[in-house]
Amino acid sequence: MLPSLRQRMQHRYKQLTFSYGNFRNQDPDSLIQGWETYDARPRFGTNWMGLRGRLSILSEGYSNADFRTRVSATYNFVREVLELAGDQAALIKSAVRASDRTRPDSLVVRSKLAAPMVQEVVAEITRDAGEGTNGYARRRRTGVYRTIRMPVFDRFTAERKEAMPRCYLIPARLTDIVQLLRLQGVTVERISGPLRTSVQQFTVDSLSVDSLFEGHRSARIRGQWRREPLDSAITAGWFRVSTDQPLGTLAAYLLEPASEDGVVTWNLLDRELKTGLPYPILRVRQVLAGPTVLVP
Repeated sequence: MLPSLRQRMQHRYKQLTFSYGNFRNQDPDSLIQGWETYDARPRFGTNWMGLRGRLSILSEGYSNADFRTRVSATYNFVREVLELAGDQAALIKSAVRASDRTRPDSLVVRSKLAAPMVQEVVAEITRDAGEGTNGYARRRRTGVYRTIRMPVFDRFTAERKEAMPRCYLIPARLTDIVQLLRLQGVTVERISGPLRTSVQQFTVDSLSVDSLFEGHRSARIRGQWRREPLDSAITAGWFRVSTDQPLGTLAAYLLEPASEDGVVTWNLLDRELKTGLPYPILRVRQVLAGPTVLVP
């Protein structure tokens, strides 16, 4: 949709739009280093909606523009998004229905910027305004614009992928994880009787904590799923999360231990994790048949 929106904005309002992000270096002599979009993690709402199989578009005004311009551009952009969505309603509904039916065989749990495409980018030359530091420093506008060919980093590729299991098994004690999944709309079942099944287990090779960011220290673990399945006895009270559901991809992303924005990242399993010991949540590659009840 974005190429069409750019054309509409320029044709109808004489306002130029571009992929959200920033120059890799805002110094006028270093703009050729390129333009980089924002983080791929789903904590940023548009990507979260994508994981849920829905379409979303970020609208954000140019921070160095004056207030009137930001309001005008935002109003026009949102209006054009809604009009274009209305024009393409049947196509969007079809894409959403197809997404609900899709059952991918793998899942990207960590991502990185893909190779850039060289494009012509309109850049306003700005100067240091002496406010703030690093990439978030306030810039002083000059009103001078240049069209510069530069690499544009506007998409991502997989850094780590995992095979999609048929389901995940969550120990009975991890009710907070189950509550999170239920709040997201994921279907969860409680196993009501003992069963034996072949499972995969993840061994934690290392555990690290990131530096403080917005009041939170993200956790990260490294390790591997055991290739050969283990025979395990699952008792009544455990929970099963099938990936054969519309939000199966979201559920897998949250539960995978190496996920860059899952339950490990957000410290929900800190007390359960220790180097050399197994990750508490198991996964099953085949259809798991057994007595279950739906968690209301």
